[in-house]
Amino acid sequence: MTATTISQNQNAFKYWGPIAYTRLILYITAYILKSTVRHVFGRTPKGVSLLEGYTVMVLRMMMSLRVLNVAQSRRMMNFSNAIVHLRTGTFKQSSRDQWATKVKGQGWEGFWIPFKDQLNKEQLKKDLVKKHTIADIGAGCDIVMFAIHGGGMVLGDALMFLANYRSWMKGMQKNHNLKIGILSVEYSLSPEVMYPGALNECVAAYRHLIEHQGVDPRRVVMCGDSAGGNLCLTTALKIRDEYSHLGMPAGQVLFSPWVMCPKPLKDSPDDYITNLGGRTFMEAYTHNLAKIQTSPYAAPIRASSLTGMPKMLVFAGGVESLRPSIESFVVKAQNEDVDVQLVVKEGRAHDYALIEEISGPKVIREAEEKIGHFVAKIRDVYIGLAPTV
Repeated sequence: MTATTISQNQNAFKYWGPIAYTRLILYITAYILKSTVRHVFGRTPKGVSLLEGYTVMVLRMMMSLRVLNVAQSRRMMNFSNAIVHLRTGTFKQSSRDQWATKVKGQGWEGFWIPFKDQLNKEQLKKDLVKKHTIADIGAGCDIVMFAIHGGGMVLGDALMFLANYRSWMKGMQKNHNLKIGILSVEYSLSPEVMYPGALNECVAAYRHLIEHQGVDPRRVVMCGDSAGGNLCLTTALKIRDEYSHLGMPAGQVLFSPWVMCPKPLKDSPDDYITNLGGRTFMEAYTHNLAKIQTSPYAAPIRASSLTGMPKMLVFAGGVESLRPSIESFVVKAQNEDVDVQLVVKEGRAHDYALIEEISGPKVIREAEEKIGHFVAKIRDVYIGLAPTV
């Protein structure tokens, strides 16, 4: 199957637009009724509210690609992201680039989100109007977070978690006297650009950060969710194997990473990642070619060795479909002396540590505290305040 054929298949309308969205509404209504019944009879995970359950079901319809095609799902995700930006107050800032500056280098592009003092209102006003360029990447911060968004390689954008990045920035400054800046990569999506396009762009962005900006890799922390977690891992493997002179990042924060386990996913009734969606995403990214799907640079769980990989903080939802593959990957890494801390939140779905709408503010704060401690320790090691072991 050629790349053109896959692209045509993925973007061909399964149903004429109005019919597709009508079917979507009917499916969502059915799922909401089902969720309500399960909640009333105590069949849903403990601690998950009815509204959070509804949100998971809506995400399930969007991510399963059962009713909508890729183009339609992208529009729906863009709409839902806009609602989140309005709720968190990041819509105006992100559109005007007050928080994020568009940057572009050889073979990559993204956004630089410089440190801004959110604890001092007057200073924040000054920071928000200050203009930045690509030359400012890595300046004015202790740690650079190298962020790669998720979305199954076919959805999402570099600013979809801007509210989270702002919250991390504020929390780490307040609790750890730590200044972070974020370089968020805007990689090309599949099926229009397939493997290894996104991987090459992430590697190019990392090379620019180290070679052109002169950022010490010992103060770089990669972070990514789902497919972004996959790209964090595969980018690190590429650096280890082909660009060792750059130096490995000091750590990785991974949220529900998609390690592309060869076994089919077992659908969870309380998660929004499904086997159908996973197969569609994999086909879109890998051309449906076995030689790609078995490559460690597409499926990091297939790496012959994980020795030399950076320390990791990994989050997984207790009821998410990817949990078994994530746990298998963590065990493999730990058996090869990689420093990995796994945090599993029982009852929670995919990407629970990032999406407040499915987790609630308390759960998000708990995750952010763990991220803050992880990154602060890397900062302390870098400046010599803590031992390297």
